[in-house]
Amino acid sequence: MPQWFQGQRRLAGSTGIKNYGQAKKKFTELFHWYKGQALKRQIGIGAALYFFVAILAYAAFHGNACAVILDRQVVAVAASEKDARSALKELADIKSGQTGIPVVLADKVSFEDIRVKPEDIPDKDVLLGRLDGALTFKAKAAAIMVDGQEKVALKDKGDAEKLLDWLRTAFPLQQGEQVGFKEKVEVASLPVDAKDIVDLETARQTLLCGSNRVQQYTIKDGDTLWDIERATNIDLGRMLTANPGLDPDYLSIGQVLNLSKDAPIITVVATREVTVDEEVPYPVEAKIDDSLLIGEKRVIRDGENGERNITYRIVRENGLETDREVLAERVIREAVPAIIAKGSYTMLASRGGSGRLDWPCWGGVVSNYGMRDGRMHEGVDLGANYGSPITAAAGGKVISAGWEGGYGKLVRISHGGGMVTYYAHLSTILVDVGQYVDRGEVIGKAGATGYATGPHLHFEVRIDGEPRNPLNYLQ
Repeated sequence: MPQWFQGQRRLAGSTGIKNYGQAKKKFTELFHWYKGQALKRQIGIGAALYFFVAILAYAAFHGNACAVILDRQVVAVAASEKDARSALKELADIKSGQTGIPVVLADKVSFEDIRVKPEDIPDKDVLLGRLDGALTFKAKAAAIMVDGQEKVALKDKGDAEKLLDWLRTAFPLQQGEQVGFKEKVEVASLPVDAKDIVDLETARQTLLCGSNRVQQYTIKDGDTLWDIERATNIDLGRMLTANPGLDPDYLSIGQVLNLSKDAPIITVVATREVTVDEEVPYPVEAKIDDSLLIGEKRVIRDGENGERNITYRIVRENGLETDREVLAERVIREAVPAIIAKGSYTMLASRGGSGRLDWPCWGGVVSNYGMRDGRMHEGVDLGANYGSPITAAAGGKVISAGWEGGYGKLVRISHGGGMVTYYAHLSTILVDVGQYVDRGEVIGKAGATGYATGPHLHFEVRIDGEPRNPLNYLQ
């Protein structure tokens, strides 16, 4: 082979020609060069072209591997285009087996010959991993749409409908309840990323906990949900939502709980109307008697509870009561107020527990402070009609006002000296955080929100965060 030919062969091989377009451009440039060389050296044009084509073929198509191209970027390298296409088909077959429905490549890819070091050509497993990480495979699946947004995808509509039917009955139902969803929920057939298609169990966790990654806790001897709530900083309401049918008062050793701080994706709303005869707690009228010492009291007249027939519309969300509306009411027997005489008193919010508090509602004690059903009842339950006024036990600053787990709608008031009072299960909150209230000012209305079996007020007194018996402070 002539020396000049060998030199140009090396030159062509170093140009980096990778495709037909680049080869065509180089052909035009080199043709004129070879034509000149042929005239100068008196060799035939045909011979020059023959050698040129051989050189060009070597330069343009000398790659030893195949690049998989997506959006002009190399996402993977295979030994050949055949191997690349085979890997794409195998990956689609694997995903089809995992999801149970046909999966296809959603991206438009191209293939180009390239030259790489032999050791840079990956084996099949590495190639599959790179393609899986870079490309999108989709399948036509059943997507559960919540307020117009795709939240959970299952392999078919039957599974999606089965999941929603299960969710409607996941929380224990009461007689006469009508069940629906708070959000707009529908099932749509959509092309979905194969990675997002999940099985029924994973979909259940996602709907209940807002995520398919759920922490689990195993009940130990002596555990209560209130202990777990403090230890994990996950409120009781979220625990009850993540574990439908869980009874807070009956736990068993070894029982596994799902714990999640995320809110459920779909809210199950159950409504019913119920008519009941209710006892009306008698009010207490106090008269100041200067002959009595501070803290002393004397009953002038005993009170008598009344009775009423009342119809409620009760709303529960994910098993917890959130609203109770009075639709009709008929008084059967009027309550007779109790009249007591008591001495003058002042509020002393001391660490020793000598403070004096007003009763926050009219009703008497229906459940005392102390152990109850195997756990500590950290306050007292006071009888109260649904919607009756709840007042501040003393003047202070509202430090929280809103929903708080099993307490339902809760107001907390700081009175200074480390004393804080809790007013739980309210139907309505009438104060805001940061607001200052006076003794006897209405802060809300009685209800049964949160973990409550009926209308009442759960009242707590805490000194430096530790619960105390409210009856030692109420006068």
